[in-house]
Amino acid sequence: MRYLIILVFFVTAQCGFTPMYKLESGGVGLDQLSIQFVGEVENEIEEELKNLIGKNQEGSSYIVSIEVKKDQVPIIINENGTVSKYQIDIALFFKVKNNLDEVILESVSVGFAQYDVLTSEIDNEDLQEQMVRSATNDAASLMITKIQSKLSLINDN
Repeated sequence: MRYLIILVFFVTAQCGFTPMYKLESGGVGLDQLSIQFVGEVENEIEEELKNLIGKNQEGSSYIVSIEVKKDQVPIIINENGTVSKYQIDIALFFKVKNNLDEVILESVSVGFAQYDVLTSEIDNEDLQEQMVRSATNDAASLMITKIQSKLSLINDN
């Protein structure tokens, strides 16, 4: 009997938790965003961003213009001049505009990934592609967080 009372208490009690990223009643979902790329973008980066946000979604409330800068920096250079480790830097310079073409947010998000150079050229290319995707995913996650935070503040006012 005691366990039944405790169970009923926990089922009926409300803890006050409210999801931050819910899609209904003022929450900001990714389905409200549409992407436009500024300049040329590598296929891996474009695919990763499309997978996370989508592109040209009909009925979207906000347009995200993204300019991508990619850098590949040697980190470890051997005595003979060969590189044994690289870092890939992906910077996303983005603007968020509403349907009235007003800029709501303008910011930058950055993602990094490192990889060791392998002996096979094919393996190096595959590993580099994976690291570009990883760095892009990190930068895009930060970008999405910034956008959702800003849009939540706007929707609360």
